[in-house]
Amino acid sequence: MATYNHNLSTLIRFNFWANGRLLTACEQLPADAFTRDVTPDPGWGSLRGILVHILDAEYGWRMVLQELDADVILKTADFADVAALKARWNRERAAWFDYAASLSEDSLDTASSTGLTVWQTILHVVTHGSQHRGEAALILTAYGQSPGELDFDLFLQENTETQDWSNL
Repeated sequence: MATYNHNLSTLIRFNFWANGRLLTACEQLPADAFTRDVTPDPGWGSLRGILVHILDAEYGWRMVLQELDADVILKTADFADVAALKARWNRERAAWFDYAASLSEDSLDTASSTGLTVWQTILHVVTHGSQHRGEAALILTAYGQSPGELDFDLFLQENTETQDWSNL
């Protein structure tokens, strides 16, 4: 039987798999489409703005969980292009995977400084990302670069327990 820690690690891997699908689609866009203001504005100005918001939330919540000082809020202007965003996201993905590997079953019910438990915070990060990935996918599709399905079921089909997860 899978442990709660294993299940949450699977959700974290799903989160970064789905992010990767968006970034791959973004790499096919002209540079101006990545940074262009969109209408209606979903709240972050552009496709780049939405993606930076997702990354910033992942970074910020990980800092909370690890009781580290989040010394900076990531800003859209910090990422001139998809390559810069992807490089920073790869570092964040590695940090999340390391963090998840350090968790014990008992630690999942520990409350963070926000009052949420570790497992609740991780689930929030994943569902928050899903909401904004849907917004980004709609914009990408309008630009002719759909990221394809972002469903958890597809992730599971593509990533069985016997596969190497390091490429996600």
